[in-house]
Amino acid sequence: MGRPRGIIRRIADETSLDQATVRRSLAMADITEQDCEADFARAVEIVKGSADNDRVIGHAASGRGEGGTSSEYAAAKAEAERYRAEKMRLQNERLRGSLIDRASVTETYTRILGDLRTTLLAMGGKLAPQLIGQTDVRVIAKIVDTEMRDTLTVFADEQKFAEALDDEALG
Repeated sequence: MGRPRGIIRRIADETSLDQATVRRSLAMADITEQDCEADFARAVEIVKGSADNDRVIGHAASGRGEGGTSSEYAAAKAEAERYRAEKMRLQNERLRGSLIDRASVTETYTRILGDLRTTLLAMGGKLAPQLIGQTDVRVIAKIVDTEMRDTLTVFADEQKFAEALDDEALG
C-alpha cells in the first residue's frame, strides 16, 4: 500500500506543477503546509495564481520538468534533434564512402548491362572470320563457347566491376 502522499505532492499533482514550484509559490505567499492541509482548495488556487507561467513553460520546453509533463514543443524539439543526428550520420557515411547515391549506382548498372548487350551483339561479327569454312559443329561450338566465356569473364571480374563502380558512381 505505499505511504500517503504529502500535501506538497498533492498540490503539485493537482496543478500539474513541479514540487519545487509549489514550494516556491507557497513560500512567496507565506503559507505553511498546515495552512494547506486546513484549506486545500485555497492552497491550490494560490499556487496556480502565483506560479510564474513563463518559467513553467520554459522549463517544460527544455525538458527540465517544471510543467510536470513534457510539452508537445519539447517532443517536437527532440524529434527534430533525432532527425538532425540521423542526417549527420548519413552525411558522414557518404563522405567515408559507405553510402553511394542510388541514382549513380542505377546509372552505372544500366551502363554496364548496355555494354554487355553491345559486346554480345557484336560477337557475331567478331567470330565470322574464324568461322569461315568451318563445317565441324564441335569446332564452331568451341569457338563460340570460348568467345562467350571470355566476354562474360570480363564482365564477371569483380575487380573490373568495382573499378567501374568507383569511376562512374563515385566520380
